[in-house]
Amino acid sequence: MTSSAPDPLDRAATPAHIDFVLDAIGVPDAARGQVRAMASRTPSKAEWRGFLASALLLLGAGLVLSGVISFFAFNWATLGRFAKMGLAAAMSACAAAALRRPETLLSRVLLSAAAVLLGALLAVYGQTYQTGADPWGLFATWALLILPWAVAACFTPLWLLVVGLIDTAHVLYLAQVRQGGHWELTLVLGVVAVHVLGVMAWEAQFLRHEPWLRDQWGARVLLVTALALLLGPSLAIVISPDWRSPLGPVSVVALTFVVVATGLFYRLVRPDTFMLTAAAGTVMTLLTTVMGRLFIVRLDLGILGMFMMTGVIILEVTLVVSWLRQRGREDTA
Repeated sequence: MTSSAPDPLDRAATPAHIDFVLDAIGVPDAARGQVRAMASRTPSKAEWRGFLASALLLLGAGLVLSGVISFFAFNWATLGRFAKMGLAAAMSACAAAALRRPETLLSRVLLSAAAVLLGALLAVYGQTYQTGADPWGLFATWALLILPWAVAACFTPLWLLVVGLIDTAHVLYLAQVRQGGHWELTLVLGVVAVHVLGVMAWEAQFLRHEPWLRDQWGARVLLVTALALLLGPSLAIVISPDWRSPLGPVSVVALTFVVVATGLFYRLVRPDTFMLTAAAGTVMTLLTTVMGRLFIVRLDLGILGMFMMTGVIILEVTLVVSWLRQRGREDTA
């Protein structure tokens, strides 16, 4: 793996970065105050209005969609056939309205609303005509049908909806079709694999000259959930060594691989302090649990074990913070 220098324009305008740039280009002291003031200025009224408009748009869309779905679910038995099919008209209207100015946030929200209403429409179709399809097939079909919309919208929440539908279809498939056996192992590893592949796909497009998605929070959500799913069984096998499920050992191996891969990629290829913090926090949690069982359960040190655990936590936090600060200084150099 070869390291590539990050784009200086992608770095946050922190005081340390600003001072570093000012020193590098030799800006006089008289002009530095103005530069710092511009970097730390308070948003204008127009910017606040734009932020509130976007926030209220997302919140309102979520509430309206929740209301529509709840209305149809609660009044299902009393609604007529044409009222139920009114969902198709609402979905079509949202999708058509999104075509007017597809580059705006409003159009992306409308297309996301159409994607959500499509799921309700599939449920209406299945209940009306009694197709006999399993619920996991509904969610899989839903994800497949809205995938082109997710590609066209380039909207992170819509991509996360697709991933969530795939996760749900996988869980329902195991619960309804693949019952028995070590289903929990397949469940956890399947969801983790979907999320890891999602992070890899996001990073592949982000490293392009013109990435489709720029919001980093989507990839962070996927990675954190994958680490949490693997961390749970890993902690369980430490706390309860008598647990005989193969999920524990396999999760430890998979967690080790994901943590190492995360550390290498986000240290050498695309530096990201949040991802490194998530990986380090996972290691700290697992190591703290191991040391706690050793001091308190195995050695039965009592109060002394609690004091030793306090020292272990302080040492871990100190080492991780020092390492992250050192990485940050190297990235800004």
